[in-house]
Amino acid sequence: MDARFALIRAHDSIRRYQRLLNTQLTDLEREYIESRISEERSTMQSVREARGEISFLPANGGA
Repeated sequence: MDARFALIRAHDSIRRYQRLLNTQLTDLEREYIESRISEERSTMQSVREARGEISFLPANGGA
């Protein structure tokens, strides 16, 4: 998978998960979604670093 596609996929996933956080969820569901967002942000950061794009995302992902 090329880096550009990985960034697009991760960004889309984060947006989808953030929309889900605005719905009624159990604590377990919310915890799972928050962990997935964290994993996707980590993926984005890793891809950017591998491409030489050193950038630090704010803890809330800029949301």
